[in-house]
Amino acid sequence: MPNSKTFRGGYAVGVSFFIMSLFVGSTNDVIMKFVGSRLSSLEVIFFRFLFGFVTLIPFFFTGGKALLHTQCMKMQIIRSVLGFVSLTACAYGVVLLTLAESTIVFWTIPTFTLILSSIFLKEKIPLARWMATLVSLIGLAVLVFPDGAHFKIEMLVPIAAAFLFAVQDVMAKRMVADEDRITMLVYFAMGTTVLSFFPTLYVWITPTPYELFILFLLGAGGNLIQYLLFRAFSATDLSAIAPFRYTDFIFSSLFGWVIFGDVLNANVYLGVAVILPSTLYSAYSEIHTQRRVRKVMATT
Repeated sequence: MPNSKTFRGGYAVGVSFFIMSLFVGSTNDVIMKFVGSRLSSLEVIFFRFLFGFVTLIPFFFTGGKALLHTQCMKMQIIRSVLGFVSLTACAYGVVLLTLAESTIVFWTIPTFTLILSSIFLKEKIPLARWMATLVSLIGLAVLVFPDGAHFKIEMLVPIAAAFLFAVQDVMAKRMVADEDRITMLVYFAMGTTVLSFFPTLYVWITPTPYELFILFLLGAGGNLIQYLLFRAFSATDLSAIAPFRYTDFIFSSLFGWVIFGDVLNANVYLGVAVILPSTLYSAYSEIHTQRRVRKVMATT
């Protein structure tokens, strides 16, 4: 029987917030790819963190020093370090690859999340989720190894970022039970801004006013992504919503085609044809399982 918290928290609510976070994430990828064509990935990430912190300043007028109260200082620091490294790698990967390619590489996140949540969060993973993830990996292999042998070495960077994103998801899932969501955003923004400041000085290129404006949107979007993720993590199991990360392919491929003229090859469609059914099956299995839980709870 699955964790009853999954049912009470609201599976549909968790999935909805998660998909919204993916949409905002795809728009942020567009911004990083656009400004990253002239500015260094390090500088792009620095402004993302800086403006992310700036957009949180109004909360200090209502929350005051209480926003700095944390019971997980060590985890706040570790999460900031991981955030700096992973998002820098992410920005580099988005510039290097097409939006669809970088998104597909990040489809490894649910696999890492499934394993990590099972080990560290002690979540009971239904067989359907394991099977859906394994089938999705087959689709990923079709995309990463298009001719069965050739491998794009540059994909190792976003794959490493994907693993670190999964680690952060697991950490956030553990922290949201005890920490205020805005407090988590504040510490993340402060920590990553400090960590990215000095490396950025070595690659500095003065942004134009227009670039600063869209970098501000990038920072605000980054906070919105985290907030939506926190809401999703509070609603249901991390492993339950992980398979839905694959839906961001719809957003990224559409944005890539319309804005950057990216054209998808046959291997991309083949990979999606394998991955999408497994994701839908995972969702069906979860909903069916929760209906059984509802019946059990109603009779007790």
